[in-house]
Amino acid sequence: MFGHLHLAFEFYDYLLIFVVTALGTFSAYLQDPQLKAVTATVPIPFGFAYIAIGLPIGAANAGGALLCLLYVHVVRILTYKAHLPIILSIAVGIFIFVILGAFLLPICPEGEGFFFLVCAINFVLGLVLFQTQTYEPGKHYKTPLPVYIKAPVVALVITGLMVVKKIIGGFATSFPMMNSVVSYESRHSLGDQCRQIPLFLIAAPVMWISMRYAETIGKLNHWLVLAIGVTLYMIIFWPLNQELKRRIKATATESTHPI
Repeated sequence: MFGHLHLAFEFYDYLLIFVVTALGTFSAYLQDPQLKAVTATVPIPFGFAYIAIGLPIGAANAGGALLCLLYVHVVRILTYKAHLPIILSIAVGIFIFVILGAFLLPICPEGEGFFFLVCAINFVLGLVLFQTQTYEPGKHYKTPLPVYIKAPVVALVITGLMVVKKIIGGFATSFPMMNSVVSYESRHSLGDQCRQIPLFLIAAPVMWISMRYAETIGKLNHWLVLAIGVTLYMIIFWPLNQELKRRIKATATESTHPI
């Protein structure tokens, strides 16, 4: 299962580390927990992971989003229900993601039918969760650490997580490198992170499908493929995120001024 572990980093691996470290450090200084969660669902880490892996989009990429959904809820439940320390909860969540990803990768079919099925599961599940979840506002918090301490710590965490990238293949595009940082920085408001993931599940299938065929049929450059996919993603994601913010604000107003 771990035969593909490869510790040697290449240029795009270092680029991925740099980008996720910068985004993770930026999120640490945001006070709004919903904005912190946004930094983990804007597909910047996904895009650079796709470039670093260098493989066409397939069912594993779509399946990774479902594992990411599992990760955020595992962290939330272990932290709030089982009362584990946040670092231990994150470690367990990552371990589950890696084990499931490594197990599923060799048996994940690459056919078109299965790819579209997993995309459809993401979309429907994301839509159901988005329409049924609660929207209570989280607690505002930003790290008190200066950036010259926080940034190296984030970089160290991201570099450590990178060693598993090739174990899980396409699943790695949704690997919780960024989410692990956001989980820690949002440890007082993990519900916001869980509420944000359904937006990714709704918007990402269009991105995956467009990227798959722009590369396999259109034979476009990886960066152009990524630009097309992210543009389509943001067209869907932006209004969904505005609606999410509206629902959170409405709930906060109702709790402040009950009828």
